[in-house]
Amino acid sequence: MKNWDDLRIFQAMAGARSIREAAASLGTTHATVSRRMRALEEELGSTLFERSRDGISLTVFGQGVLTFAENASENVAAIDRLTFSKEGSLAGPVRLSLLEDLYSFVLAEPIDVFMTRHPLIELIVDTTASLSDLGRREADVIVRITRSPPEQAFGRKVANSPLAAYASQNYLDNRPKIDRWIALDYPPAASPLLHARQVFRANSLSVVATALRLGQGVGLLPCFVGENCPELLRLPEVALIPDMEIWVLTHEDVRHNLRIRTLMDYLYQAFSSQRRLIEGVELTPRVAAYVPQNST
Repeated sequence: MKNWDDLRIFQAMAGARSIREAAASLGTTHATVSRRMRALEEELGSTLFERSRDGISLTVFGQGVLTFAENASENVAAIDRLTFSKEGSLAGPVRLSLLEDLYSFVLAEPIDVFMTRHPLIELIVDTTASLSDLGRREADVIVRITRSPPEQAFGRKVANSPLAAYASQNYLDNRPKIDRWIALDYPPAASPLLHARQVFRANSLSVVATALRLGQGVGLLPCFVGENCPELLRLPEVALIPDMEIWVLTHEDVRHNLRIRTLMDYLYQAFSSQRRLIEGVELTPRVAAYVPQNST
């Protein structure tokens, strides 16, 4: 195969339902993908895909090629990781993947300091919720809330991430007989833990935190969110709920890259300095004085 980039296009086609879908995943055009695959089939002397009204599917020959292509792709990725691991410069890009809420509530200011200290490092930040593939360097460093770090990942757990119940002072000053439950669309936080009726549900931590700050009710949030919202108070009648863990990780093959080591060491320190707050055990947490539900 003369052009290794054809592997990437071929694999995208193999995992797609149509040429258009493959092109969209690659960030290119339908015409480009179609032309490249026709050229590849001519080079290999056999048909890779069958086209029908239902879309595209691999031929038997194409399925065999896919197995070899995946192996070759893994080897190319390994070479890329090896090359990257040998870089010894603090100048250049680093891909950082993390949840947007972790950036907003925990890491925005520390990352600002990091950028000031290391002005030649270009941080490429991806806030997707999906787990980036470290092996293919979709990200160089990931910060993830999980209990099961991916295989071949190097790093450490930087904090536990429990849940706690929060409400605003305004809501507590006018607390109804039956609480209003603000639900996070996440099983451990969805169902009311108090005598409450659900009035709101969202799949965004920031949206739920905003509804709580505006006094719409009570609900569960990770402490790294709730403790960083000055308008919210923790309800003492609900104990901390153990939940997930926060990890800072990279692929073991690239952990010696100077930029990777520098960023990961800094993130370890940033989480360490905020760990008690993230875990809801800050020495002086903002805990509401017990305000019973109104009896009238």
